[in-house]
Amino acid sequence: MQGMLLPVLLWMIWSPESAAKELELSRSPRIVGGHPSGVRNQPHVVNIRRRGNFECGGSLVTPHCVLTAAHCLKDGKPSDFVVRGGVTYLTDMRNSRYVRKILLPSAYNRATLDHDVALLQLQQPLSASIAKPISLAVRSPPSGSFVRVSGWGLTKASSKSLPNQLQSVHVQVMPQRECRELYRGYRNITASMFCASVPGLKDACAADSGGPVVNSQGILVGVVSWGRAHRCAARDSPGVYSDVSYLSDWIVDNIHRYC
Repeated sequence: MQGMLLPVLLWMIWSPESAAKELELSRSPRIVGGHPSGVRNQPHVVNIRRRGNFECGGSLVTPHCVLTAAHCLKDGKPSDFVVRGGVTYLTDMRNSRYVRKILLPSAYNRATLDHDVALLQLQQPLSASIAKPISLAVRSPPSGSFVRVSGWGLTKASSKSLPNQLQSVHVQVMPQRECRELYRGYRNITASMFCASVPGLKDACAADSGGPVVNSQGILVGVVSWGRAHRCAARDSPGVYSDVSYLSDWIVDNIHRYC
């Protein structure tokens, strides 16, 4: 999540030695309490690289566009980023697509992380044989419902290496008022956000930023955004997600214009 991302060294020419080195890092964020997953079950999931380094997750929303978190693209230009789709493992170098254009909402606020979404327009499409777009939610996920979060974040607080395989975790959406109280004095929970976790057990965290939040019908309801620093899965620190339904006017308008 934002404010906790550190680069992961990536060698563009793959070898067993370089693959091992690629996954070394010194950060503690992770998907907590999750399980290994595969892109066959989630063909919309992509990973985003900045100048060769793994940066964030994302979701294919049309063959030409990826939805991710705005904070993942901080101070970047299109030529800095490459998207890989249809891959379960970070060491899989197939299906690279360069970015033509970065689209950010005018309402995005870097300090508050309000409206924390972005679209990446790809130079070449990701075909259906490689990756498949996901449908966008028209309603916010109801409190008490479970959603699936996916990404390549660390799986243990003590770990110093990213999992090579995509991970997923199911977390429960919590009431907005309850989440606002937990984050009072830290950061505001705005109307563009919702919160979810299984307190003390399951959560998403920094390296999962930009990744998909999907409901039980397989519809994209959120984008991984932020949480309290170094408190992943803590009872007082649920994951905070950008609400796709709330932000759908901007998302759909730009999909029609650029995707």
